[in-house]
Amino acid sequence: MGCAESAAILLVRGRAAASDRFEALIRRHVPDVGVTSDPERALERCLREPPPVLAVDWSDPADAEALCGRVRAQPGGEAVIVLALTERAADIDGILAAGASDFLLVGAEAEGAGAGAGVRARLRVARERAAREAAARHALAQTQARLVLAGRMASVGTLAAGVAHEINNPLAFVITNVDAAIRRIASLDRRSGASRSGPWGRAHGDGRVPPSELSEVLSLLEDAREGAERVRLIVRDLHTFSRAEGDRRGPVDVRRVLDSCVHMAMNEIRHRARVVRSFGEVPPVEASEPRLAQVFLNLVVNAAQAIPEGLAEQNEIELSTRCDAAGRVVVEVRDTGTGIAPEALGRIFDPFYTSKDEGLGLGLAICHAIVTALGGLIEVESRPGEGSTFRVVLPAGGPGEARAPAAPGDGAPRWAREGGRPATAEPQAAPRQRVLIIDDEPLLTRAIAGTLEPRHETTATASARDALARIRAGERYDAILCDLMMPDMTGMDFYASLAELAPEQQRRVVFLTGGAFTERSKAFLQQVDARLLLKPFDAATLLSMVDEVVASR
Repeated sequence: MGCAESAAILLVRGRAAASDRFEALIRRHVPDVGVTSDPERALERCLREPPPVLAVDWSDPADAEALCGRVRAQPGGEAVIVLALTERAADIDGILAAGASDFLLVGAEAEGAGAGAGVRARLRVARERAAREAAARHALAQTQARLVLAGRMASVGTLAAGVAHEINNPLAFVITNVDAAIRRIASLDRRSGASRSGPWGRAHGDGRVPPSELSEVLSLLEDAREGAERVRLIVRDLHTFSRAEGDRRGPVDVRRVLDSCVHMAMNEIRHRARVVRSFGEVPPVEASEPRLAQVFLNLVVNAAQAIPEGLAEQNEIELSTRCDAAGRVVVEVRDTGTGIAPEALGRIFDPFYTSKDEGLGLGLAICHAIVTALGGLIEVESRPGEGSTFRVVLPAGGPGEARAPAAPGDGAPRWAREGGRPATAEPQAAPRQRVLIIDDEPLLTRAIAGTLEPRHETTATASARDALARIRAGERYDAILCDLMMPDMTGMDFYASLAELAPEQQRRVVFLTGGAFTERSKAFLQQVDARLLLKPFDAATLLSMVDEVVASR
């Protein structure tokens, strides 16, 4: 006999004549019944896709008990609802001992024993129980998948923060040294009377004098500085997504987040479409920036993947921002891709629903959950062949300055600062000050000292303990640049020691960090009112920070 794949009840017949009566009885009350006489086929079906109810003819107890045991022993077998069918009340103890979920006593003995409220009611109870347990298993599987995804995302975030930190350290001395070289060669070039070349030089020079060898070297350095700046922005954007802030909220500029998402997704976009920005003026929204970035990155990547590769000039992804009549912030991500089928639109935000060949189908479901938790809504409009538009509507936040994507994360002090474009002008002359540099990266300490030396007297050390010994011996400094995380003695411990040794020197401290914040460092930065300089920084930012510390005396 056939074995229906999606039947509500799968009946496993035995060899006795009672099987005919069992089958006829069940079919009278349940229209959707699958039947098999082969226990192996029943086991195969249970292993592949457990039926809602597995009804077993218990006329031959030994065979039935063996089948029940094999069902329970296979992966997921404990979840199968096994309904034993018998005409003998004496079988009930053995049925329950064998691991059956329930039993149905039929025939004369059923009436004599007064068991149940009828066959139909008993079958309905078995099916309802099976449905409840199947729903519970599905919900548990969804929860487990979300937990696995959350664990993976946390691991990726930790890895990304570590990678960003390791990149920022060498990038800091690359940028600082290149900036120093650009300033010095530019000064020599100006004195030689030759005009500058290169991307920035062409913007400032008149171009009438052929470039000298110095100008050519300067052009190469400027190109290298441009490449380093791109790396800095990539690492900054990576840091936006790796910040372990939980759901800490603050004012966020959605346009900045969208720009960061485009940078992160550019590898997916560049071969498929042009990016069009239609950014209207909008107020900040009150949100967790990493969570909001997760939403927009998912939408941008989905938009790119909806467009076939190779026709980038004919397709576009438009990002737009505006305010609606109610004052809410509206963000739209529109693409000219393949579109979404009408039957899929109603399920697009359902967990585990996906039209792709890979992936868990949780991306848009998570987006929906994040936006809803922020008090907003997310909508989609699409037609096959005409592209899609995803719309995120968020309530505007209160007054306050939106955080930049490069903010250092939880616990960042109010004086946190990052680098940007290099300053090509010569620094103005100022009185030389004493600056102490503490960092376990020797190339960075040399780069910082080289940048500061024309204006300040510098002392460099790789050890915070050595720095404390100098201060204990009576040395004093106008500014102290100290790495936050060092292997021998951290900047945090150095700062705490200054409170007893030389409290006035605490106010001179500027912490340097590549962005890998530990829980302890986050808590520390929340408690102290100290300046923070994010690596990689450029010469202009470094000099400005030192001047600020000196001026605060």
